Amino acid sequence: MKSGLGRTGVLIACYLVYSLRIRANDAIRLVRKKRPKSIQTSGQILCVQQFEHYILPQTFVFSSKEPVKLTKDPKTCEFTLKQYLHRQRATLHGMDERVFRELPKIVYCVCERLLKLCGCQDSAGLDYRVANKAFYKCFISYKLKQGKPPDLTTPEERLQAEVPTLPMVEWRDPVEEDVERNLESVSRYTGSSGIAAVQVYDAFISDRQSLAEDKVKYIKQLQNEINQRRDGMGMIDEEEDPIVLTALLFEWLEGLKHPVLDKEDLSNIVCRSTNVQTCIMALQMEDIMLVEYLLRFVVRLRPLVAHKKVDILKRLLASLAHHNANINGKMLPNKTFPKLRDGTCSHVVNFMLRMVMEINQDIAKPSRFDSDVIVPPRKLKLKAWT
Repeated sequence: MKSGLGRTGVLIACYLVYSLRIRANDAIRLVRKKRPKSIQTSGQILCVQQFEHYILPQTFVFSSKEPVKLTKDPKTCEFTLKQYLHRQRATLHGMDERVFRELPKIVYCVCERLLKLCGCQDSAGLDYRVANKAFYKCFISYKLKQGKPPDLTTPEERLQAEVPTLPMVEWRDPVEEDVERNLESVSRYTGSSGIAAVQVYDAFISDRQSLAEDKVKYIKQLQNEINQRRDGMGMIDEEEDPIVLTALLFEWLEGLKHPVLDKEDLSNIVCRSTNVQTCIMALQMEDIMLVEYLLRFVVRLRPLVAHKKVDILKRLLASLAHHNANINGKMLPNKTFPKLRDGTCSHVVNFMLRMVMEINQDIAKPSRFDSDVIVPPRKLKLKAWT
């Protein structure tokens, strides 16, 4: 009996199942075709088959209510955000596993691609690249969750008769707003490459139900490629249509088994909307981390006037809560979701704006890297001229 046929063949077949997203029997046939008599015993064959049943359901990025042909198991088609993060940890490795421990990679890839198309991928205060240190550890939510939680037994009730106006006037400086307005007005024509941020805004508030049939078919095909190919996520880095990218983002958020922000979460935010810290502590770690990343995405998307950023927040809120929201007179995402009440929408968006203010203040703080490059002044001793 030659060495390198049994256990080595099992490892190669399992790797083929993981990398090519193929069935165990197909992987075994491929290994045996290249090297006959590999994977010698029935126990080794069973090992590859068990690995297939474990790993393939973990690789699906977009959930579906329809049974997936690859697994033939209807229970593996739908998942929550928490379940997806658990699956993601099982399939990613290396730096990806560290960076995306608390954040869905699909959301990161889509948002960073949109920012890159606008030339907004560089951001002061925090490096969002996949590097040695996971950037989410600098998030306000993460640092607060790691510390001592405040007392949530007596929430600050804000159920008042009047509904707060949108947007909050104090969330953006008037001078900064004038600068953003002037830059936005010329951004459509002055950009030498890429697209303007206002085009991303147009994609966010577009009605996907009115898309052309060929574009809907292309988006569905792209979702299938991402689900069935290990390198399918790389196709996002080559996509240049913001309509397609935002559609992928919303399809993923709205396809979750349970909304990221359920009724209890919305109620907690409404009751504590004036206190950012208590709102953060009232939400689950995976939920608030995703919300903060999306808020940081909106902060980095420039130039864009304040009311358009508020529209993007409302559109994101609709997908996070699985509700239809009134945005500029249109109900989006125009699905069979319940309508989001105007009062609830105003409270939650105002909480988001307060959190945006916290993020801006956090970005303005000098980072450790800034202090590293500051040269301390030296005391020079001047000798008398002789």
